[in-house]
Amino acid sequence: MRSRGLYVAVLVLMNILPATVNAESNWTVDDCIAYAIEHNPDVRNKRIDTDMARVDVLSAYGDFLPSVSITGLSGRRFGHSVDPVTNQYTSEAFFDSTVGINVSFPIFEGLTRLNRVRFARLNKAMSGFVAKAAENGLALDIAEAFYRYCFDAGMYELAVEQRCLGERYFEKMTEYVKLGIRPRSEISELKARLQADIYQERLKARDCELSMSALKELMGMDEADSLTIIPEKVSDLPSLANVDLTALYESARIHMPEYQIMVMRDKASRTAVSLAAGAIYPTVRMEFNLTSGFYTASDRSGAVASFSSQLRNNLNSYIGISVSMPLFDGLRRYNDIRNKKMRYRQVTNDNERQRQAIERDIYEIYVSAQTVAEEWLLALEQLEAASVVLNSNEERLHEGIISWFELMESRKLYIQAGVEKIRAGLHYILTSKIINFYRTGSFRDIESDANQSR
Repeated sequence: MRSRGLYVAVLVLMNILPATVNAESNWTVDDCIAYAIEHNPDVRNKRIDTDMARVDVLSAYGDFLPSVSITGLSGRRFGHSVDPVTNQYTSEAFFDSTVGINVSFPIFEGLTRLNRVRFARLNKAMSGFVAKAAENGLALDIAEAFYRYCFDAGMYELAVEQRCLGERYFEKMTEYVKLGIRPRSEISELKARLQADIYQERLKARDCELSMSALKELMGMDEADSLTIIPEKVSDLPSLANVDLTALYESARIHMPEYQIMVMRDKASRTAVSLAAGAIYPTVRMEFNLTSGFYTASDRSGAVASFSSQLRNNLNSYIGISVSMPLFDGLRRYNDIRNKKMRYRQVTNDNERQRQAIERDIYEIYVSAQTVAEEWLLALEQLEAASVVLNSNEERLHEGIISWFELMESRKLYIQAGVEKIRAGLHYILTSKIINFYRTGSFRDIESDANQSR
């Protein structure tokens, strides 16, 4: 039995690597995902958010260090004032200058600094998981666009196959009409169908261009960039028949960044409540001041002491503890605590809703995995059966047993079986990718990333 072009097209898309294409120019779905993640502005911004959160952690730790400042005051006193030399009232004007250093060390602030460090560290960890979730979201979009192009490419190859069959049937019909075996009216019908086949081929070619353009746009590539893609072999993918739902739930809770974000969000909300509660406690700080001054007031001999001697003689220091106890501020602190507690309850409810949505998605993909393998095998059997029927009907037509219209119906069923095989194959591949995502928390294949980095 002659090999059909449809088998070649499907094998190119689903099973084998074209020998005429340079292997270095072929992109798998993991290669496309890795490239898109490195060039996507939104993902880069998420990574910058993580770097900013890291700086916030350093700032939170810096609150444990003392604050040191240098102060200086310079001016001229007029009118009734105290003479710094005699400590008596004087009406003479003189120059007054002071300089000092102040050191303030926090001792207790209601555990606010500890909670601020804890909050900053949680925010940094959550920013990393948010960036990972953004990568996964982009990866899913890339995978969908990637397999959409594979589907459109398969439809184009089927359109080419259909047009080739139409041309061959038209040539045979022309010969039969010349021999007087068939009426001339049938050739007009076949010619119209051939024109429709040619039109469908052009439409499918346009769909391929549009889906490739959409994939390049998601990846951040220019339209002029060359991109040749190859999907995985269905035979190389793991079996989906033995997927365990409970194990899938557990793996998702461990590896999916969305679950880690929910945990971090819950902890951060509780820490925010503790931060607000710290405002009702007193603040205790240790203060140290070292000051000196210079004056142009004359002493009893009428002379003004030198600048260095005045700084040395006027040097004084202070050390002490300051306590600040908040008493009343219009219930602002208590209302802030109440708002933070209500916000914590909102976060708890949001986490529960998101957890239920994720588990529902996992269950749906689990149910799909139970039938996708059977769907793929059934599509293979249908294509094989349709191919046998088409070959048989071509021979029967030559023998005059069936009409051209029955043959065209067989061709239609054959093409439909090819469409179903491509759809079922891509469905199997995408389902396997999503199952792997729930197991590992990433759409990207680690081995593929390592090979690309090399």
